[in-house]
Amino acid sequence: MPEVGVSAAVAAIELVQLAHKQGWFDRLITALRKKHRVLVLGPTGTGKTLFLKSLTEAVPEAIDLMSRTEFVDAKHIRISKQPFVFIDTPGQTLHRSRRIQAIREEMKNDIAGVINVVSYGYHESRAVNRKGAIANGRVDKSFLERQRQQEMRQLHEWTPLLGAKETTGWLITVVAKADLWWGQRNQVRKHYESGAYYEALGPAKELNPVVLEYCSVFQKFYGEVRMSGEFQDRDRDRARADILREILAAIGRK
Repeated sequence: MPEVGVSAAVAAIELVQLAHKQGWFDRLITALRKKHRVLVLGPTGTGKTLFLKSLTEAVPEAIDLMSRTEFVDAKHIRISKQPFVFIDTPGQTLHRSRRIQAIREEMKNDIAGVINVVSYGYHESRAVNRKGAIANGRVDKSFLERQRQQEMRQLHEWTPLLGAKETTGWLITVVAKADLWWGQRNQVRKHYESGAYYEALGPAKELNPVVLEYCSVFQKFYGEVRMSGEFQDRDRDRARADILREILAAIGRK
């Protein structure tokens, strides 16, 4: 089982300090003694699998555009020596039945939480015509809007089933590919924290969702459109520490 390194150790220390301060240290210790199952959802090309790789590899190798998750895959990862099982799900539209089946199977277990991976429309997929996504060296705005609509449509698959504290402990929205949209950071955060995406969560608002910025690798969009140039290595390190700390904090609060 892969073990997360230095970033998780720092996050764990900060978590213990926070737990002591807020009075849920005993619950944290109890929670950390069990294996936690986390359902990882999101449209294809948002970076779910690469996100999971980045939890154990500081600089993971980018996944080829033609290689996409087509079946449910359970990944066993330790964060600060605590065992997690992350259920990676296929995001393609045609695999909707597999996602629904995976969700219903996990409902039989004790789901610690849900991580929904999005990318503000910067999904890369072999099914997408690049000519429709890129115009004059820039990403087409209408293309990005359609992709964001897809993110919200997919929410409707699982929020009626998992969008309550009786079934799910917590929800983290990971906004991946920050290296591409960082120049629009305020706009992006508003979209996910209080805008159209947040409203589309429906019953899942009850889970008090946390929104975190993320970047697994630095990579041009479809290998053509340049990155923002504003997101740096230190930002990626901080984002990685933030997600590790939040995952540990979420199971402690639950």
